[in-house]
Order: sequence, then C-alpha cells, then structure tokens
Amino acid sequence: MTDVFDPLSRRLRRFFQRNTPLYASTMSLFAVAILATGSVVLGMFHHSLIVQTNGLIAIIDIGNSLLFLAAVDRSTRSPDMAFNYGYGKYESLAILVSANLLMVLTVFTLIEAVSFFQRPYQDTGSLILVAWSAVALVIMMNTTRRLERYAKRFHLPMLHYDAELWRVDSWVEIGVIIGVVVHGLLQWGRLYEVAAIVDGIAAIGLVLLSLKAPIQHGRTAFRQLLDRTLPEDMQYRILGIIASHQHQMCEFRGVHTRQSVRDIFIEIDLVMPFDHTLEQLYTLESDILGELRKTFPTAIPRVYVTPCDKKCLVAPGSCPLRP
Repeated sequence: MTDVFDPLSRRLRRFFQRNTPLYASTMSLFAVAILATGSVVLGMFHHSLIVQTNGLIAIIDIGNSLLFLAAVDRSTRSPDMAFNYGYGKYESLAILVSANLLMVLTVFTLIEAVSFFQRPYQDTGSLILVAWSAVALVIMMNTTRRLERYAKRFHLPMLHYDAELWRVDSWVEIGVIIGVVVHGLLQWGRLYEVAAIVDGIAAIGLVLLSLKAPIQHGRTAFRQLLDRTLPEDMQYRILGIIASHQHQMCEFRGVHTRQSVRDIFIEIDLVMPFDHTLEQLYTLESDILGELRKTFPTAIPRVYVTPCDKKCLVAPGSCPLRP
C-alpha cells in the first residue's frame, strides 16, 4: 500500500521544500485560501460589501495562485524535445487570465453596490471586521516579503508579479480597515443610507485599485506572448557588449532578441575572416557569451558566424581586420 502512495508523496513533497520556488507559491496559495474564507464569510454575515468584495478578490486569487503554482512548476523545467525554448509562456498566460478574472469581478461589484444602495443594512459588526482585516494585513505583508525574497533568488517574474499583487492587496486592506471604521461610525450615528453608499463606493474603489497590477503586468505578458523584442535599454546594453568586440570581427549584421518570462533569448549574426581557425572563433564567441550572461543572468545567447566573401584578397583595405 505504501508503494502506491510513494510517487504521490514525492510529488507533494516538492511543494514544501524551502529551497525551491514552489514553496513560496504554495505558501501564497494557503494564505489566500485563509483570507478568502474569512473575508467572504464575515462579509456576508455582517452585510459588509467592502469586506465581501475583498473576500471575492481573494477567491479569484485562489484561482490565480493555482495558476501561478502550475506556471512556476512548469516554467522552472528545462527545455526538452517537445518545448525547445522551455515552458516560460505558462507564466504569461497565467498573468493574462488573472487580469481577466479581476475584470469580471469589477462588473459583479458594481451590481452588488447598486443593490446595497437600495437596501442598506443596520448592523455590520464593525469591530469584528476591523480585527479580521488587521489579521489579514499581517498575513499579506509576510506573504509579500516571502515572495519578493524568492523572486530575487530564483529570477522568476511570476513570483515578482505575485508579490506585486500581494503588495497592492496590503494597501487595499488598509483601505478596507479605514472604510469599515468610517462605515461603523456612520452607522453609530444612524446614518444607514450614507453608510451603505460609502461601503459601496469603497468596494468599487477597492476593485479598481486591485486592477492596477494585473493590467500593468498583463501588458508585459501580452508582449512576451507575441515575442516582442527586448526593451530599448536592454538592447543598448547588448549592442554595447558587441561593439566592445568590433575590432575582432569583419562585420556585425544584426541581433535578434525576445523574452519568455525569465529566459532572455539573444541571437547574434557576425561575419568573420574566412581563414580564422575554430579556436579563434570559439574564443570570440566565449568572450561575447560570457559578458552577456554576466549582464543578463537568465540569458540564453547564441552567436552565428558566416565566413567573409574574401574581398580583402582583391581589394586591400575593405576589411577592418586586414588594413
């Protein structure tokens, strides 16, 4: 019986090993599950739209965390025969799905806000909601720090993105605490309709703020799915490295770049003297690739060499290497 469960146990154990990026994503999933359950239950029980909406965002974040966990698991795999350039696109797809789910929640919150305006509730248990929100804020801040630490360690944009979501959620939670306090004070003053309006507006503002990070990172993910070239600043750094070796080549023909999440693909076309030995070509290639990898630790660079057309034999001075 033990033999049957051994493979499953080994697979699950990978998600709880502290020296892997999967650990950060797994802890993020557990944290958001706790927050979603508590916020939705308390928000519905105490008729607080802002807390309920915060819980619904957390429910969507559960789906996001599952996507991120699968994406991190996939994207850390090495390229194979089926996927020669690796599995980095999984992260970009997960980010786009995350942004679209939050868009759907925005529409739902607008509908719920109108409903709350029409039938304001009188007792929302503000003290309990403030206490829960304070606990949630502590969990969010700890999760953000853990994700940032692992993102820097493993160079995974997905973890950077998840940390950014948690950072935004922390600010949102501060807004929730303020909103609940204001809502409670208005109810204490028996201004129930005004309290309902404040609750609804705060919930809508909460969702709009939560959209900031998905929209920003979604734009980047979309560009990566389309294999758009690297940003200009990165292109100039690559060209600078190539230019520093220009005295060793006949001609620099071009460079082609793209990024798949953490992997940066760089292809360089050079023209070299027809009579250079393999050792000379390899030395130049090693120097360029070494500098590129030093500048971009996750780079996968390649240099393609074409022999010159031997014009230097009939037209002295036409080759920079043969004056």
